[in-house]
Amino acid sequence: MREKRTSITDLANSLGVSKATVSFVLNGKGDEYHISKGMQAKIHAKAKELAYVPNFFAKGLRHGKTKTVGLLVGDISNAFYGELCKTIQEELYKQGYNVLIVNSNDNPEAECVLLNELIQRSIDGMIISPCNSIETLIPILRSTHIPFVFTDRIGDENADFVGINNEKEAEKLVSKFSVKPNRLAIISQHSNAISTINSRINGAVKGCEKGNIEHVLVNLPSEESEIIAAIKDLLDSGVDSFLPLNNKVALKTLASLKQLNMEIPKQVRIISFDDSEAFSYFSPAITALLQPIDLIGKETSLRMLERLKDPSNPGKHLMVSCTFIARGSH
Repeated sequence: MREKRTSITDLANSLGVSKATVSFVLNGKGDEYHISKGMQAKIHAKAKELAYVPNFFAKGLRHGKTKTVGLLVGDISNAFYGELCKTIQEELYKQGYNVLIVNSNDNPEAECVLLNELIQRSIDGMIISPCNSIETLIPILRSTHIPFVFTDRIGDENADFVGINNEKEAEKLVSKFSVKPNRLAIISQHSNAISTINSRINGAVKGCEKGNIEHVLVNLPSEESEIIAAIKDLLDSGVDSFLPLNNKVALKTLASLKQLNMEIPKQVRIISFDDSEAFSYFSPAITALLQPIDLIGKETSLRMLERLKDPSNPGKHLMVSCTFIARGSH
């Protein structure tokens, strides 16, 4: 095992040439600087022999650009963020950028640490889906010249943002039930401090108030047995309709309803704020709100590229529309 990484100095010393000569050749400028074909071949062969790998970030520092964008998300285990990261990475790669993806696990302290670490890696720009309010991030963002764009979760009101209007979309969902709920359970399993969840709760409550619908806010426990007990209590209290605020919570709600032998939509109705590929395989298939993840990712990437070209322009907010997928559960 090699004890240390091979450097340009190592290559130069092994061949008896200058570091500049090695650097010119490895950067494809051998002909431009009139370095013989024979020497170029020797340098490439020696680099292969010694397993030389360019120091990408050191090179970026020399040239003032690393062609790298940092992407900080709250919960990469969520399929939404997995797809969002994939789209952003693909779009930026087309434009010659690499993406460093980090996951805060919706932990504000970890988020600050990770953000600082991205900055220290001399990234050219940052895309952030903050786990919470951004008060703790503001000092970090103000201390750097690196341009940034918020995605999915709104950050600074004056900064670039691409996402949906969670409050309005949740409010509209309440009116989509085929039969007006007698009592609606608005279900989450997250901290209300997370901006998207808080906005969805506010929107759903507003929709209930407009429709004169009795409602209850529920934050599900983590254990399966406790979730089933919580859903049973809701049914016993007169709940006949459910509005889970993302697809992970919807799947847990559906599993509990099945355990309790509840028929959908005969006995209870359900609409999920987020869609899931699995929903079409249920019987009946599950009605859901489809977020345009691909569009959000593409528009976020475009906004990042625009910001990289001209960081002086004022920030803009782009709210994209969702699609209501009517199946059989509502």
